[in-house]
Amino acid sequence: ATVDGGVVEDSELGGDTSDFTVPSWLGIVYGLLANLLLGAILLAAFPSFATGVASRVADSPAMSGGVGLLTLIGVPILLLLVALTVVGIPLSLFAAVGFGAAIWIAVVLGQYAVGAWALGLAGVDNRWLALLVGLVAVALVGTVPILGAIVDLLVLLVGLGALAVGLRAQRRSRRRNQSMSSEGITE
Repeated sequence: ATVDGGVVEDSELGGDTSDFTVPSWLGIVYGLLANLLLGAILLAAFPSFATGVASRVADSPAMSGGVGLLTLIGVPILLLLVALTVVGIPLSLFAAVGFGAAIWIAVVLGQYAVGAWALGLAGVDNRWLALLVGLVAVALVGTVPILGAIVDLLVLLVGLGALAVGLRAQRRSRRRNQSMSSEGITE
């Protein structure tokens, strides 16, 4: 087959979709809404735990950040070591998914802690407002190129550290209570 004549490109005929882009603010709004939903679930289901995380961050942010950094580095290394065994591969994959969920929870709890701290400076004590203030403040600062990335990392580290310390304290408390009940001691 041959084409007689010349080939002409007519941009009016094709629906050029290369100009279609998703606005950056849409991703920010989606992330904000997803984090707000997770935060509301956490505050409704575990109010005292979330308050404890916010208190730990406010009382000792450096310790929370340090524990968060160790957790962020240590858990993936531990998961890789577990994955070296054939039996450990599925366990490691399952734990990696759980760690990913824990990071998301830590980010939201870290943002909540920032909001609770900011409202505490103003003398306001409202956990729902603290969640909203923290999420919006971190999302807005997150739009600033370098500062946003640094703040996001710091919020992750303090949230992850406070979450890890809180889970460890809860585990110790549960063990202590089981030990006391098995010995016949009740409070």
